[in-house]
Amino acid sequence: MSEEVPATSPRRLPVQFSLTWLLTVLLLVALASAYGVTAARLRSAEAELMRLREETGYLPPTDEDEIAAVRLISDQPMTYRLRVRVPASPRYRIAYSSLWPESAAAPRWFNAVAVPPGESVVTVRILKDPRDDRWKITTLRRGADGTRRMATVLPEKHVGIFRESHDWLRSGVTGQCSTRPIGQSLRLLDERVLVGEGAMMLYGDGPPSGEMVGVFAELQPDIGAI
Repeated sequence: MSEEVPATSPRRLPVQFSLTWLLTVLLLVALASAYGVTAARLRSAEAELMRLREETGYLPPTDEDEIAAVRLISDQPMTYRLRVRVPASPRYRIAYSSLWPESAAAPRWFNAVAVPPGESVVTVRILKDPRDDRWKITTLRRGADGTRRMATVLPEKHVGIFRESHDWLRSGVTGQCSTRPIGQSLRLLDERVLVGEGAMMLYGDGPPSGEMVGVFAELQPDIGAI
């Protein structure tokens, strides 16, 4: 009588990997890690670039027959910073004022600062000058030819208004690039203090129905006396 021999399961061969396959996997892991690190660094660099552009101002390329301006970040009260770009011809200037007379089509410009061709950074401020204790509106321009500064003593009435708390009607250029064709003017700042009866009326581009006090600046062709 013969004995039944139990069936044996086939032997499983150990999984084998080729050297080429291992090197391929290692390469893919290294590439994925490098991509992750590079993407994180790129996001960080883009965030830093955006912050620097907001602080220093970035004017994208514009046509050669255009002027351009953008407002920069300022963390000081009644301090306004802008970056402007003008061509070599015609000559341009930045006129400034704190007074828009009643029924006038534009502010009564106090003075102006010349702007050289290319890009310049402009700061307009209302402040008390520590040298003589007088309140002034100042315009400081930094450009290719150095720094230029103009200042005008404010009327006492304006000083009182600026030192008080009021609502403001704000317009002018923003953090987005604004352009105009060569030969035209570009209103940089139109910051009106809303004071007195009817102060909350919005005047738009038309003249005010009463004298307006504020901070006004305009990039305009330098074609003669203010």
